[in-house]
Amino acid sequence: MSHLKTQGPIKEYLLDQVVDNSTGKVNSMVVREYKRIGEGAFGTVVEAVLRRADKIEDGSEEWLGPFAIKRVPAQTEYKSRELELLRVVNHPNIVSLRFFFDKRSSADGQVYQNLVMECLPSNLQNEIKYYRQSKYTIPYPHMKTYIFQLARAMLYLHGFGISHRDIKPSNILVDPATVTLKICDFGSAKKLEPNQPSVSYICSRYYRAPELIVGCSLYTTKIDIWGLGCVIAEMFLGKPIFQGETPESQLKEIAKLLGPPPKVFFFKSNPLYRGSMYSNKLFACSIEERFRQIFSNSPPDAIDLLMKILVYDPEKRASPRRVLCHPFFHELKSENFKVYPRGSSEAIALNLFNFSNYELELLGSLKDELLSS
Repeated sequence: MSHLKTQGPIKEYLLDQVVDNSTGKVNSMVVREYKRIGEGAFGTVVEAVLRRADKIEDGSEEWLGPFAIKRVPAQTEYKSRELELLRVVNHPNIVSLRFFFDKRSSADGQVYQNLVMECLPSNLQNEIKYYRQSKYTIPYPHMKTYIFQLARAMLYLHGFGISHRDIKPSNILVDPATVTLKICDFGSAKKLEPNQPSVSYICSRYYRAPELIVGCSLYTTKIDIWGLGCVIAEMFLGKPIFQGETPESQLKEIAKLLGPPPKVFFFKSNPLYRGSMYSNKLFACSIEERFRQIFSNSPPDAIDLLMKILVYDPEKRASPRRVLCHPFFHELKSENFKVYPRGSSEAIALNLFNFSNYELELLGSLKDELLSS
């Protein structure tokens, strides 16, 4: 594959036990890694192509890919959780797992789990940055298309009780050429069981829901909805809306938009919370006027959507199906709606309403409202 951009030496190796996620079959495959694309506390992500070893001799097998391979230590409990979740989810707006294998590292002798996933050229963080540097925000048609896909992925995940627990722009892959979006990185994701506590120190700080900040351990998938609201706000503002320097000051940043958290919020989230409650109002106007001040360049329907999502009480936060039915997205149903990829004068056709039967079931009584033109 001569068009591959290499970054450092190409690594090629043969593996006997590569599992194909769609069939469950185990094959011998050659893996060719050519670029490192991510690194974090969890491990590394490389870009690579694969091909079946038994087909190399007769020359009939093409390289498959490119893929993103996420490599994490195999022994830890929540790493196997990521594999388990990715094996069951199947949705157009969630990154798909194609293959997986274990491999011992020659560097440290540890066994690493390798998740071979589809690869998209960019992520939402890069898109927001690109437009910010050009002194623009992401165009509204793109924004609506991306947010709709993100909410649709959440409808699907939350239907299974799965909370992603780290929604932020860098974990949302996009292809600007097709205006496609897919949620990635399920390293923190968990199926939440009713009345079963979960760790509250989760989610990246700027996108952490207020109930998590005050130490709530019996939270719901609505923490992802808060993350969705933060991502939407960032698309409009070109920067994260709540940038606290500590977990404690993060709550103060939220209070600058939503006003002081109600006392009942602390009691419901964590009766043992003893931190600052930021009970003094930090602005003189109403909350709606405050939203209008901060999102002064945003259309009224976008502000209304944000006001339904960025709410202290998780029970009052809009559900994914309510988000999908919001007037902000009505334009997507119009025959005249067009999206032009960056730098292109040709509009592209989008298929945003190809809901599966399972999704239609989750939409319930709102199904007709969403699908009516």
